[in-house]
Amino acid sequence: MLGNRVNAMPETVKRIYEEGHYIANHGYTHSYSSIYSSPQAVLDEFNQCNEAVKGAIGVQEYNSHLFRFPGGLVGGKYADIKREAKELLSQNDILQIDWNSLTGDAETRTPTVEFELERLKETTQNKNSLVILMHDAQAKAATAEALPQIIAYLKENGYEFKNFYEIIK
Repeated sequence: MLGNRVNAMPETVKRIYEEGHYIANHGYTHSYSSIYSSPQAVLDEFNQCNEAVKGAIGVQEYNSHLFRFPGGLVGGKYADIKREAKELLSQNDILQIDWNSLTGDAETRTPTVEFELERLKETTQNKNSLVILMHDAQAKAATAEALPQIIAYLKENGYEFKNFYEIIK
C-alpha cells in the first residue's frame, strides 16, 4: 500500500485488513526524487506509510515489516541509495521484496485482459514462487477484469496462494 492512498481510503484499507489480507508497505508518496533523496528518506517513507496503516486499521502495534521499493530495488538512477536503504531497512527489522513476474499492465496505456494474461504466462515460466506486479489504478480496469483468469491459470499450473502472514512468521 502507498501511505497517501491509505489516508485517502482508510475504510477500504480497514476492510482489506479485516478480511485477512496482508498489508505491506510501498512507501508514502511514490515520488522517486523524494523517497530516494537518502537512505533515511526511504526509512522515513516506510514509517510514514506504516503510521497511516496503523491509523486506518486501528491497530497501533501493526508493523508490516515488509517493503517494496517503488520502481523496484534493482538498478536505475537511484541504485546506490536503494542499496544503502536496503541495509538500513534490514537494520530496522524490515524485509524487502520485489516482483518476479508481471501482467504488463504498466507497459501500455490501455492493456487488454488477453494481453495481461499472455504477459503473465510469459513471465511466470519456470518459476517455483511468484510475486506478481499488478496495479490498482483506475486506468488499469483490465487488471481487475483479468484477475479471475489469472487465478485460474495459476491454480491449473500448480501454484498455491499464500498470505505473507504465512510466509514471514
